[in-house]
Amino acid sequence: MCGLLILKHLRNVSDETVVLQWGENAYYQYFCGQLEFTPKEPCDASDLVHFRKRIGEKGMEIILAESIRVNTDKDDEDHFDTAFIDSTVQQKNITYPTDAKLHKKIIKNVLKIVHDKSLPLRQSYTRTLKGIYRAQRFRNHPKNRKKALKADRQLKTIAGRLVRELERNLEGRNGYEKMFELYYKVLSQNRKSKNKIYSLHEPDVVCISKGKEHKKYEFGNKVSILRSWSGLILGASFRNEYDGHTIQKTLEQTQRMTGKHINNLAADRGYRGVKQIGDTKILIPGVPKAKDTYYQKRKKHKLFCKRAGIEPTIGHLKEDYRLSRNFYKGVKGDAINLLLAAAAYNFKRAMRVLLWLIRKISVNFAFTNFTLKYCF
Repeated sequence: MCGLLILKHLRNVSDETVVLQWGENAYYQYFCGQLEFTPKEPCDASDLVHFRKRIGEKGMEIILAESIRVNTDKDDEDHFDTAFIDSTVQQKNITYPTDAKLHKKIIKNVLKIVHDKSLPLRQSYTRTLKGIYRAQRFRNHPKNRKKALKADRQLKTIAGRLVRELERNLEGRNGYEKMFELYYKVLSQNRKSKNKIYSLHEPDVVCISKGKEHKKYEFGNKVSILRSWSGLILGASFRNEYDGHTIQKTLEQTQRMTGKHINNLAADRGYRGVKQIGDTKILIPGVPKAKDTYYQKRKKHKLFCKRAGIEPTIGHLKEDYRLSRNFYKGVKGDAINLLLAAAAYNFKRAMRVLLWLIRKISVNFAFTNFTLKYCF
């Protein structure tokens, strides 16, 4: 099951696809430890969901620790002396949130509960809602603006009426306490409210602004990536905090998984305000000191040029290893998706090294007419 989870993020496919491909691909089966080819699916796709829930974040940390060990075992290079850290946003699989969308979903869910439980309802507003939905269209046109805003207010009023009527008919909420609490919070929030709800099925999603020109707001969770000097991901944690406050938890996670200590940690200017955590020095780019020698200035310049290499690493995590959009449920799913993406990145690095070694052996033995079947 662990092999299937790693392959899913390595190949950037869904649960259903990786299970289907496993039965057709001998390399997948060898990667998972099979000694013979088995032309059938190893399990149902839903078993991967249950397995992820069972092992949780601690189990994913074990997988990430193993991916680090594979890359550093019997290696004389010091991967833990200097590292680099940066943060990004892991977007959740939700639609772009608006109040009108949330009110529509509340109305739809309330009417479904009423239908399933055969509860009395004074008015379903079916015909009224059709006219409101039409009035909400093309709201950016100057002539339609007032009409659309009026329709938004009517939709919110109808949603509130249906929720209150459902609460009366259920007699004490009857097991729907969390649902009513969520609905009332959505109906009471306005533009300046704190801790808004942006999705009914993912209420823990937050709005994050990273100052990007092409994407002003992102909805998900902030994640912190720790990368070694050699390009290996040593830690990955998600927190919705100021960047400088994420460093300590990420260092603790790295210490817990690898048993090694980071001496120097280079970061960008978003981490200003923190100079040292424990024995780890936090290095931030800035104006060179007057007393620095030319050698010291060049050394710092090269260090921060090297730090910029974490940006394409984050890009690869998003585009190739399923970090760009998280499909897993809840806060636990945020941590699982991040750790699996980091582990897949490390395993892919080890696979590239092995492929390079095989090519090198093949080229050397090609000149001696030596067949590859005797190489391994």
